[in-house]
Amino acid sequence: MVAQAGGLQLRTELPRPVAGHAIFDLRLGMNGILQADEQLRPEVCAEVSPMRRISVEACGNGSGVLHQNDGPDMAHFRLRGAPLVFGDGAMDGRVLVGAGFTEVQRASDQPGFRFGEAKEAAVEAAGPEVSVGFKGRFWVSPASHIAVDVVAGSAYIPAAPSVMGWNSPVVPFVSLSTGMGF
Repeated sequence: MVAQAGGLQLRTELPRPVAGHAIFDLRLGMNGILQADEQLRPEVCAEVSPMRRISVEACGNGSGVLHQNDGPDMAHFRLRGAPLVFGDGAMDGRVLVGAGFTEVQRASDQPGFRFGEAKEAAVEAAGPEVSVGFKGRFWVSPASHIAVDVVAGSAYIPAAPSVMGWNSPVVPFVSLSTGMGF
């Protein structure tokens, strides 16, 4: 904001935490798994941004915590980069590309991740993923914001057909989440 005071021009900048960018978001939303089980599931995402254009994100649908429904449980772990950042003042946005891995499971989670082909009686599997998304933020104070995040992508999980009963090892997904950050 720019104001005039006795011939002096005063400019007010909305300060941002840590080097001018948010460092943490916690969001709740919905995740659609585009396979045989075509229903939306709740999702929780936590994202840490150590640099302005780079973040690390973990998202999961909270099976056993947020819901008790039978069906696939999916978690994403990804590094995201923002090749395009725009906006000024109270609102900003960014186009994001991501790479990481996805884990799917149909029963209680076991420690670790199972990459590759499924072992007999396997209940979980993991594989690489890529994604693209858009994130918008509205700064409600100098150090906190409301975030809205939309992500679409696909994972390649060789064991998904045997573990989840799906037709393909290609697992497309889309999610929408909103929450707070600082």
